[in-house]
Amino acid sequence: MEPVDFLIVGAGMAGASAASELARLGSVLLLEQESQPGYHSTGRSAAMYTETYGNRTIRALTTGSKPHYLNPPPGFTDHALLRPRGVLLVARADQAASRQALIAEVGGLRANIRDIDAAGAQRLVPILRPGYAAGAVLDVDAMDIEVHALHQGYLRGLNAQGGQVVTDARVERLERQAGLWTAECGGRRFQGRIVVDAAGAWADEVATLAGARPAGLVPKRRTAILLQPPPGIDVTTWPMVNDIDEQFYFKPEAGTL
Repeated sequence: MEPVDFLIVGAGMAGASAASELARLGSVLLLEQESQPGYHSTGRSAAMYTETYGNRTIRALTTGSKPHYLNPPPGFTDHALLRPRGVLLVARADQAASRQALIAEVGGLRANIRDIDAAGAQRLVPILRPGYAAGAVLDVDAMDIEVHALHQGYLRGLNAQGGQVVTDARVERLERQAGLWTAECGGRRFQGRIVVDAAGAWADEVATLAGARPAGLVPKRRTAILLQPPPGIDVTTWPMVNDIDEQFYFKPEAGTL
């Protein structure tokens, strides 16, 4: 195989989107250690578009991406990428500082952010234990993301521009000589002029192979638990519920939580 311009490690959302965009500038090869792209965090995420999540930089990137989600390019997907949901960030009395800090930072920037009291939170999500939440922050414009459609849209875009995806290709060695990176994957060798490390929780392992300093990332097991709601309670219109300090979350999913 001829050397490519961009050798991207990891075919999850980060790698697939980078590959699709970079394919406009040159040849791209996307390497994935699993037998299918998006097996780990991409396929097991909370799948929410919310402008209250993360720090100021992350929130700015989220807001900037909204036009793409609402009006994707022609041929990107046959399905809507966002569906109305809402996010309720609940705060106990001892989390009042976190609640006020979030309101102070984002409340004045967007009309969709509302500070609500305990009774308001209870009306929205009746299974909250009475007395647990002293109040909450509601983002009425948060939406479910159709993750599969979004991910496949990027992979489709990569393929349309001549890019390639190679699965079952765990990078075991990275070496640079004469302006080219060589990635060894179980006896196979792939070469590229630029390496993009999009390996998610394994990004430190790839960085170490390339001689870069690790950032402290650690792969962890992620488990999704589906619970039936109490009898007679319809959860389909509930918002996603987050702890204000991001310690837990639950959300409606096909009639379950």
